Amino acid sequence: MRKVLYLGWIGFNNLGDEWMWEMFKTMANAHLKEDEYSVIPSLPNVEWKKVSEYDTIVLGGGSLIVPGYVDLVHEAMELGKTIIIWGSGHDRLHKWDPSSPDGLKPEAAVETERYRQKLKAIMEHSVYCGVRGPWTKDYIESLGALPKHLVISGDSAMLMNALEPASAAQSALNDMQAREKTIGINWGTSYNRIYGGNEERLENALAEAGRTLLALGYKLHLYAVWGPDGEALARLYRKLGQDDRVTVDPEVYTAVEYVKLLAGFEATINFKLHANLLSAVANVPFVCIGYRFKSFDYMYGLDLADWIIASDDLLMAEKLVEKVGAAAAGREGYISKLDEGRRTAYQSLVTPFRERLF
Repeated sequence: MRKVLYLGWIGFNNLGDEWMWEMFKTMANAHLKEDEYSVIPSLPNVEWKKVSEYDTIVLGGGSLIVPGYVDLVHEAMELGKTIIIWGSGHDRLHKWDPSSPDGLKPEAAVETERYRQKLKAIMEHSVYCGVRGPWTKDYIESLGALPKHLVISGDSAMLMNALEPASAAQSALNDMQAREKTIGINWGTSYNRIYGGNEERLENALAEAGRTLLALGYKLHLYAVWGPDGEALARLYRKLGQDDRVTVDPEVYTAVEYVKLLAGFEATINFKLHANLLSAVANVPFVCIGYRFKSFDYMYGLDLADWIIASDDLLMAEKLVEKVGAAAAGREGYISKLDEGRRTAYQSLVTPFRERLF
């Protein structure tokens, strides 16, 4: 029996990472025979750093194309293990490159030569190499580590609807019939590790946008996706005047429960990356607050660059109101792009299972 190690930042109740692991497990259950494969997640109680004990190493969903994880996968490669890159991405804070002829792009990363060589080796050695988005691809290419077989797979959380498209479509239809004029707003904290480095300023802009949306006749539903987000959510609620048209919801749910909740909203505004994915799976248009590299990686991959605003944008409040209204009004076209993104993600991420690459 082959032992497959799934690498991810799991076991810490972070919605996105747990969700992506669940998608991998679901795919594995559907395609890998129990008597041939044993799939082990890198939970805290698992000796996952002893890569010699496994046959296949999967660099899973999340921003794992960074030092540390790359070092570990390289160690496994040198031991002759099978390597699969499954929807992984890169993330960092960086400055914009104002000279780019292609519009908004990050400056080239500065990495050590040793890291570059390790990254190049695992990318070329991998039997499947699917990365989250075009910014991750550009990062790998800028380091001279781009293999010919690399594909942009999208985020693995997009697989939720793709696995059961018929029931998902019916659910979306039912939700459209029951939708209220409510805007969901995801807020929380990244401990100021965001573009601009100032969550208080961003929170004030969100409050200003929220007050404008209330004046336009919308209800607001404030929600968190991580336990520590509750305090920030309560502050935002107070800044909105504790209006009875505002619901504050600090609870952390399962991905399925979130999708059911969000499906009834007109649109959403989201801070955390996987709050955007919840809206995507629920077929609800959204505006992404681009607080880190990974936000742009995801949105550019879905061809939704018009619907992301950098967290240090000085016109944040004004742009949020404008864009969330436009996203809701252009629902049909927006959902069409989400459907395309789901199909792309599924067709790519199912490849190592269909081709028995494990």
